[in-house]
Amino acid sequence: MGRLLGWRVLVTMLLAAFVGVQAGAVLPAAAVTAEDERPRFLSGQRELSPNGDGRRERVTLRYRLKADGPVQLRIGVGRTARKGFTPYVVRLGKKPAGRHAWTWDGRDRRGRVVPHGPYRITLSTPQGRALAYVDVDRKFEAGVAVAERYGAPGRQVPKVYPRSRVVRDAVRLQAIPEAGTRRGKLTIRNAAGRVVARRALRSLGNEAEMAWEARDRRGRPLPPGRYVARVSGTDAAGNSGSGKPLRLWVSRDRLTWREETRTLTAQQTHVDSCDWSGTPECYEFPSSCGEVSPSTRLPGGMTHRTVPCDDPERPADAVSAHFVPVPDAVRGVDAVRVAFSGEPTVPGTVATGNLNAGGTASDPPMVSSSTGGRTDWVQDPHLGSGRDRDPDEPRAPRVPAGAFWVFWNDGPNAFDVGTFTLDLRYLAVLG
Repeated sequence: MGRLLGWRVLVTMLLAAFVGVQAGAVLPAAAVTAEDERPRFLSGQRELSPNGDGRRERVTLRYRLKADGPVQLRIGVGRTARKGFTPYVVRLGKKPAGRHAWTWDGRDRRGRVVPHGPYRITLSTPQGRALAYVDVDRKFEAGVAVAERYGAPGRQVPKVYPRSRVVRDAVRLQAIPEAGTRRGKLTIRNAAGRVVARRALRSLGNEAEMAWEARDRRGRPLPPGRYVARVSGTDAAGNSGSGKPLRLWVSRDRLTWREETRTLTAQQTHVDSCDWSGTPECYEFPSSCGEVSPSTRLPGGMTHRTVPCDDPERPADAVSAHFVPVPDAVRGVDAVRVAFSGEPTVPGTVATGNLNAGGTASDPPMVSSSTGGRTDWVQDPHLGSGRDRDPDEPRAPRVPAGAFWVFWNDGPNAFDVGTFTLDLRYLAVLG
């Protein structure tokens, strides 16, 4: 009897709910999700530049409420602390449901313009919160960098050698102005603050580069010592100023051409190219099926043994990469020529070694031989100018200027390479 009564009660409740909905009754509050009740910021401009020039002096944040209630805004810092700023709250009072707007002039509760940077605006109501980020732009942000460091560490001050006679030496500077910069210039000053060079950014072209030879207007070398390059100007928001300086050094030394020959074993020059994550070598020779190991016949040599591949995308070649740093190459390695000596791993078999000093196994110049051979001169070789650290490739290390080449065996038999002989040509400091 009790179980029957329970079913009757349940059926009665379901019928009542059905009739209520049909009659337009309001659903219980539990049927409305908390997400539906929360306030929302609407899309719109989120930047302001309170610098007094009449542009972007204020920002209007539009928001929507789903229910009546009191509203308050908390202005806090964005992602980093702002020296001289204390978060504060703005109470807007009770607002009806619907759309509203609040305008901020970029000032704190005392009427002072807040520091440069992102700010987090938190809108709070009894139903929940909403977040919006506003960027306060009060700075002209720009910088200047060396277009080519030739693999030198970032902390090393770039040098220019205006007293060189064999070349007209220069350092290439690249201006990095803020996007939308309306007016700007690149200025170089000596240690006393006197301007020795100045160029308008619009005259530097699309790459915003300037080759500075450290010479005066008459073409005479500037005095040796410390110099500073800096970009200044006015951005799209009307902010004027100067960016971070770049230190430079004018040397009293001269550059001279140097040619040298080095003979090294294969094991001395062998590198694992995939340790340089982000360089082309790992993609040009992906997971080769071939095997490379120390030679048992040639002291310091390496055996290259091809292995058939089931995967057509993987080469059967046995490929090794080789690199020799040339730290004295002030402006990188200008040209390189590489020779090798070797022989088939198994006497009496036919095997061929291949060498390419151009950086890949497909581009000339290449030499193939069963005993040894030498490539032609390669101008501006791969990694001859080194490689700087790339912010987009944080795992890729800096590579100094040097000579890079590849060696491989693509025949059915193994080949041993014993030594490599390098002919190098580069600019070095005279002395």
